[in-house]
Amino acid sequence: MNSISFDITNVLSTAVGKEGLENTMITSVSDKLQSYNMELRDTPYPFMDLPSNKFQFSEMKKLCDTINTKKIKNIVLLGIGGSSLGTETIFNALLHPFHNLSDAIRGHKPRYFILDNIDPHKINRVIEIITPEKEDTILIAISKSGETPETISQFMIFKELLGNATGRIVLITDRDKGILKEIAEREGYPVLNVPDGVGGRFSVLTPVSMFPAAFMGIDIDEIMAGAKDMAQHIKEKGPVENIGIILSSILYLMDKHGKNIHVMMPYCERLSGFADWFRQLEAESIGKNMQGPTPLKSIGVTDQHSQLQLYIDGPKDKFITLIYSADDDRLISNAFPYIESIDYLAGKNLRDLFYAEFLGTTLSITESKTPNITILIDKINGYNLGALFMLYEMVIAFLGYLYEVNPFDQPGVELGKTYTKAIMGKKGLEDKHETIKTKLSTSKTIIRF
Repeated sequence: MNSISFDITNVLSTAVGKEGLENTMITSVSDKLQSYNMELRDTPYPFMDLPSNKFQFSEMKKLCDTINTKKIKNIVLLGIGGSSLGTETIFNALLHPFHNLSDAIRGHKPRYFILDNIDPHKINRVIEIITPEKEDTILIAISKSGETPETISQFMIFKELLGNATGRIVLITDRDKGILKEIAEREGYPVLNVPDGVGGRFSVLTPVSMFPAAFMGIDIDEIMAGAKDMAQHIKEKGPVENIGIILSSILYLMDKHGKNIHVMMPYCERLSGFADWFRQLEAESIGKNMQGPTPLKSIGVTDQHSQLQLYIDGPKDKFITLIYSADDDRLISNAFPYIESIDYLAGKNLRDLFYAEFLGTTLSITESKTPNITILIDKINGYNLGALFMLYEMVIAFLGYLYEVNPFDQPGVELGKTYTKAIMGKKGLEDKHETIKTKLSTSKTIIRF
């Protein structure tokens, strides 16, 4: 059975007083979004069609079959932001949490290393690990533009390490342009594409994440089935029962109601990556024109002991989405029968304690008048994960409409990229290089230890 339920009780004024929302407020915004939703039926965004067209699924599966004729021990994935977060989310949710630690855990599957940063320390340590097995390593380099300096620099380093590895290098990039496309044509590497009009942070249901998932033996058809059913739900349901519309309305109204910090707090470590994925999706899509909420990640129960104090007694500027899912059992043994103060735990199920912690947090933040909603997921599987991906991508599209911003660009990121290229001496950016030298030569206020 696949089930995701949403409890919005604790975002309403009946639960949290003036910090919450009136039903009429949600209805007003939902009706507005329903009109926009009807428009999207005729002119959908490209990412909305992915569950139906299953872009390059046959090519991905064929490529997996070809590579699997080799004995692959390691996958190294090069990508940053939307090029890696989706894959990391899927792996965290659907693979063993200690997948890389032993052959017994992995079975026939390779180890994986997702390099979403260029910190030389991490790069060097991965190189140390895979060098003895470099002949059995597949490299996947992902960049929609094909010119992301972080990914290109990683690719240059690992290409030198792997040498002539034509059958073990896969590039995922734009269909028509970019450096990675040119390299693939010259070197003969197989290429998969990011569909036209689908930006990096909306690319989880494209080969960007579906190919690495398929290569690890994850059922990508199941992921897409969940996404397709959620897309259908959002397309067909009216505003009163449409999860995408109601959730978008709440996120928007919470921000406008002074709750501009949006915390996603999974009580499920397998969804830790999903909180990271959502954090980029909301921040980079909506943070424009001096507006937009700030998304934060928190993990239950861990952050009950680090952040919950702030959520309860700190500024009333937070809205919290709690996600709960747990289906494993583990009895707590009566290891210390002589200590009476802990005998209430003996013989109980650890899952029950986990759920009690979740309920305790929900009750305490509600009592402190911190608005929150709860998402209950019966099982962490590909279907429900695909549904969550599509839900939140649609939520961001709806939020773009409400905030009157383009949710698919990132102008604030581009200047930093340009400065980076200029500092490194890219031709054509000489004027920027001189500007940067001037800026960096100005006097600074530095305090040293």
